[in-house]
Amino acid sequence: MEQAVLFADITGSTRLYETIGDSAAKRLVDACLGVLRAVTAEFGGRVIKTIGDELMCVFPSPDAVAQAACEMQSRISEDDSATQHGLSIRIGFHAGPLIEESGDVFGDAVNTAARITDLAKAGQIITTEAAAHMMSPELRDSTRGMGSFPVRGKTESIAICEVIWQVDNLTVITGSVPNLSAATMLLQLDYVDGALTFRPGDEAVTIGRGSACTITLQVRCASRTHARIEFRRDKFVLTDSSTNGTYVQADADGEVVLNREDFILRGSGRISLGHSSAEGGADLAWNVTCE
Repeated sequence: MEQAVLFADITGSTRLYETIGDSAAKRLVDACLGVLRAVTAEFGGRVIKTIGDELMCVFPSPDAVAQAACEMQSRISEDDSATQHGLSIRIGFHAGPLIEESGDVFGDAVNTAARITDLAKAGQIITTEAAAHMMSPELRDSTRGMGSFPVRGKTESIAICEVIWQVDNLTVITGSVPNLSAATMLLQLDYVDGALTFRPGDEAVTIGRGSACTITLQVRCASRTHARIEFRRDKFVLTDSSTNGTYVQADADGEVVLNREDFILRGSGRISLGHSSAEGGADLAWNVTCE
């Protein structure tokens, strides 16, 4: 039977038990779990079990699970008791055939959902590219690809997406940049060992220290998969996915630091992985032109 399975894990609870004591911490965690259970029911889902401070539930469709995940994040982020004590949630979900037996569910979809939850960070929703493709167009537009990642128990890497549950804070470069036709736009990336031309319709470019990245740069402060560039809604968008942040400076503008944020690449500028361009120079240069 094809359904969607979701894991929601409360983050920050271990530290909470150490700082405010077992009883008070348990009350706060239980309150968060109560919010998650209520949201699950509102979107037609069923709680299968609670594993410590993690909830496992199933939903009738990918749309239902995506909507519930966004609502879970929204409610926990607006819960003063949770946020004041540093509690948040990370969520992973996948869709596929499930086997139900003795009140529990089993199958590859369950294992995949559990594994990708481990990839999510606090305040983040992660799903598979396969599940995102099952969503309605409106919800699918609220996802962004993050590349393929090795997952424990899987022989091949899994393509994953982030579900955007907040208004995306895109940093928009303003100035005298001409309006270019999406069909004729191209992005030129120059770096120490070469250059790459990226056009609308091309596969997303990944940048980092890892050998699997499209552009591999041996920068000490860089993460293995540090950042990603894709063409989204008529724009070239740089997305930071690193530990140390991505430093970006458009020509004639000041340098900004991205921390799990997006930046629209227009005109020309410089990109540095995990350090300011003032510290050793930029790692890449970009230029958006028209063919």
